Amino acid sequence: MKNGTSGKRMSFRQKTCIMVLSIYFFIAAFAPLIMPYEVTDFSHPSLAEPCRQYLLGTDEMGHDIFSLLIYGFRLTVCMALAAGFFSTLTGTVLAFCACYLGKAADHVITMTADLFIIVPEMVIVMFAAVFAEPTMINTELAIILFSWPRVYKIIRGKLKDCMNSSKVQYTMMMKGSIADVLQKLMPDIMPSVQTYFILQTNKAVTYETTLSFFGIGDPLAKTWGKLIRAAMDYENLYYDRVFLWYFIPVILVVVVFVVSLALLVHGGE
Repeated sequence: MKNGTSGKRMSFRQKTCIMVLSIYFFIAAFAPLIMPYEVTDFSHPSLAEPCRQYLLGTDEMGHDIFSLLIYGFRLTVCMALAAGFFSTLTGTVLAFCACYLGKAADHVITMTADLFIIVPEMVIVMFAAVFAEPTMINTELAIILFSWPRVYKIIRGKLKDCMNSSKVQYTMMMKGSIADVLQKLMPDIMPSVQTYFILQTNKAVTYETTLSFFGIGDPLAKTWGKLIRAAMDYENLYYDRVFLWYFIPVILVVVVFVVSLALLVHGGE
């Protein structure tokens, strides 16, 4: 789904990615029905190896790891989609305001975006998440509020060209409303918006996993990142092949999700 290729047929790779992501979304939607046990249930034997009763074994506290992994689909996927949507929406709305309202608004918004871009996003997000109350909402807000500038820069550049088109100029000359101008612009910028929504969703998963790895965020949220952190905290992770069923499955789930999102954008033939 590259910019300007929305009219082309999807490649086999992109279709495969959509199928994989559909499975992820299905699991996220029906996680409570798929989980064999509640994530708060630690009545099972600790560090039980994978078997029919415990498909991925249990952790040192007696939680069923398969249930934790499935529950992570709901939290992590929903968080990533929300962060991707709102960060893309924020960048797009600000880009439109900069182009529509004129030089003063453009200067202020662009200068603000440039200030955020100077410092790596991950550093800013981590800094904000550290000093905020450790909740999932605050972690998501930190990702949204500090990851919109790159979306803004790309969409603004696209809008600058589109604003000079004859159809937009005619609409503005006829005193068309903001809604009328947006209606003329949307077909031209929608491919870029869709692409950046996917990229921002991808980025949100990476950020959440990274923050959790460093112990930042809601300590009670059973996300994939927290499951990775819990596995890494177990001092005997590599003893008696425990890592094969405690650590590797969640890493594979994260990698497949991130790679599928990336190939969905860059997988055209």
